Order: sequence, then structure tokens, then C-alpha cells
Amino acid sequence: MKRIIYILIAVFAFSIGVVSTVYYRLKSEPMSPFNCSWSERVSGKSGYDIYNTKSSFGEEVDFYHEFTSPETTRYLFQSNSEGDELIEKGSKLNEKGQKIGERGIDVFPNGIARIYWTDGNEFWFVQADSLKLARKVESQCFSR
Repeated sequence: MKRIIYILIAVFAFSIGVVSTVYYRLKSEPMSPFNCSWSERVSGKSGYDIYNTKSSFGEEVDFYHEFTSPETTRYLFQSNSEGDELIEKGSKLNEKGQKIGERGIDVFPNGIARIYWTDGNEFWFVQADSLKLARKVESQCFSR
């Protein structure tokens, strides 16, 4: 009888350890650095690049960079700024607080978020499985 009690206590302690470890990792992951050196180029021709990578927990992150012309940059920004998905639109600032372009955020019904901006004549976007992850990637990988 004592042996069964000891086994149950051991299983219970092990279960608590596993649950707390998983919970801690899920809660702490948003604060961990995102690997900004992506190398999996999905597509890209003259004037644009598309990259796809994953966070440490397997969340999809896509990057798009367009640099063909000022007209294309304006068109891409405007086309992303239309629709019910837009939740924020304003200026893109550098670390000194100076305006370097325009910035917007779209959140789609499935939870996917896209943060997009212009930087001079270039258009960028980061698209991730959540707004929290998209903001983290933008701040860690695209801050000047």
C-alpha cells in the first residue's frame, strides 16, 4: 500500500513539473529574442524579396520587401490600408523619433497580423500568426 502511495506521489510531482515547464515556456517565449537572420527565401525577383521562417514555437513569420519604385511602394501601402482589417495607421519613426515613412497594421479574422510600412521608396511587411509576435519581430528585427 505504501508503495502505491509513493508511486502516486512521484507521478503527481512529475506531472506538476511537466505542466509548469510547458506553462513557463509558453509565457516566457514572447520575451525571448526572435532569430532575425532568416535565410529561407521563398521567392524573389528583381525588385522584391519574400522570406518565410518560424518562431521558436513553430509560428509562421513572413517578410516581404519591395524596392522597385516609389509608385509601387505607394500602391502597396494604400492597398494594404484598405479594408476592415486595418486597426492602426500612422507614421513610421526611427529611433530618434523622426518620420521615415508610413506604417499600418492589419489583423485578419483568423488572427494573422500584418505590420507594414514604407521606408523611403521601399515597402516592407512582417506577417505573423499573432499581433504580439508581429510586433515583437518588427521591434527586434527592423528597429533602426
